[in-house]
Amino acid sequence: MHKKTNSLKLVQIIFSILFVTLCSSCSKKEDRIVIWTSSSEFAPYIELFNSQHNTKAVLVYKENPAAALPPANDELKPDIIFGSYLRNNKTKKYFESLDYLFDRQYLSTDDFYPALRKSGEIFHEQFLLPVSFNLPVVMFSLENKDFVKDNYTISLDKIKTTGTEYIQKNKKGHFTRIGFAPQSNKTFLYTTTKLFNTKFKETKNQDFTYNKEALANSISYIIDWINTEHESIQTESDFVYKYLSIVDSKRVFSDRTLFTYTTSDKLFQLPSDQLAKIDFRWIQQDNQIPVEDSMTMLGISKWATNHAGATEFISWFFNPETQKKFLEQKSQLHPNTVKFGITGGFSAVREVNEKILPTFYTKLLSNIPPADSLNVTEPKSVHWEKIKAKVIIPYIEDSIKLQEGQKIKTLEERYSDWKKQGLN
Repeated sequence: MHKKTNSLKLVQIIFSILFVTLCSSCSKKEDRIVIWTSSSEFAPYIELFNSQHNTKAVLVYKENPAAALPPANDELKPDIIFGSYLRNNKTKKYFESLDYLFDRQYLSTDDFYPALRKSGEIFHEQFLLPVSFNLPVVMFSLENKDFVKDNYTISLDKIKTTGTEYIQKNKKGHFTRIGFAPQSNKTFLYTTTKLFNTKFKETKNQDFTYNKEALANSISYIIDWINTEHESIQTESDFVYKYLSIVDSKRVFSDRTLFTYTTSDKLFQLPSDQLAKIDFRWIQQDNQIPVEDSMTMLGISKWATNHAGATEFISWFFNPETQKKFLEQKSQLHPNTVKFGITGGFSAVREVNEKILPTFYTKLLSNIPPADSLNVTEPKSVHWEKIKAKVIIPYIEDSIKLQEGQKIKTLEERYSDWKKQGLN
């Protein structure tokens, strides 16, 4: 925790220095483009922009830009806002229409993945643009590639049945290998509910609603998986504690499990020597791959004073050649010190992923996710990461471990308790 706090302070200091430096180079307030973001990736992007343009961009660090809206009266108002969870009831009124970017051909709708771009629409009018996204993945050692017959993607059922072939027990009947243990990753449990179309969605009062039947079915599926393949919830839990209480990359090479769950950003930040020994499959259900909730977007705020500058920055930012330069800059740094791709994920610009990104991440040469397979999550609260971690996932875990005759708090009760504690 202490290390994380120090890292956050360091990022804030870097942003502060960059902000002061860039502000001093702006002769007039109207000349600058003010960008709110929580992404450390934006610092070198802005530096590159400023080296190529007379108009200068300045960066204002916000840990959660969506939660920082509206801006305080005494703070610098943003022209552009970049971050996760900008697409919700609280924030949508704070952005201006971006339709003019397409009408005047600064951008083309064909540049973007259709599902991602349409998620930024409100009543068929573009208010937000997708920037980057990540996808759920199972990875496995190349030494075990003969177990995996599916190419490119894999379903929950296939993860389960393929994992069955990998199972081994010792003479005492104890598991020594398990194909995949659902309880080994909390985020996987949540991802399963998405694959079952639970559709957690923000309501008008910034709470959330969901498909109760789908949630119950997803939990029943996990319970049946564990009990059928691994004897019992407790047996699998014991196995996870004994053999899989190690980082994801070590699990892959431990020979204790075939599959390890992760996300694309974490996968491609592994050291190159480890990544060379790993293969992976995108997790899908009904040919749909769920985009991670934290998909990043940007928009022009209603407080913008430099519309011309904001337009110039956005059209420059989404140019494939610009993003290629971003990737070239990063390739000169130590790969473990920078985030994957564009602002930590796949680019929302199709050409970048299909033609440019694989030259920097060679594992993608044979497995770029199909454009029509991306399934974008429903709008979420600006506090969704906390809600997911403190309310949703604990409920799923408790439901899996629930014994006959026991009762646990409902999802609604947990959420109510969480709000009362003032954690939102």
